Amino acid sequence: MSINPDDHRHDGIDEQIAVRDNPAAGRYEAVRRGTVVGTLIYERTRRRIELIHTVTDPAHRGEGVASVLVRTTLAEARAAGQQILVICPFIESWLRRHPEQREGVVVED
Repeated sequence: MSINPDDHRHDGIDEQIAVRDNPAAGRYEAVRRGTVVGTLIYERTRRRIELIHTVTDPAHRGEGVASVLVRTTLAEARAAGQQILVICPFIESWLRRHPEQREGVVVED
């Protein structure tokens, strides 16, 4: 699935964050001013996406980068009809704070 970065722009503290899927690297990338400032690592099968690890550049922590990555990834997986398996502790914690986003999500025990 190809994502047009223009379709996934979110306001950051002082500018926008674009999210793009980099399937060759197995990750979604948050991009600000042409620089990757965060990643969400995943493994995808035909029916499921496993969300493994979320990383934000230390210089951009607290700016909502990881939240933008999670929201975009969940939306894209739902749009593709994929089951979502969460392995990443950050995403587990994020989902507890955003229960409205739990639709279609399975958390690994």
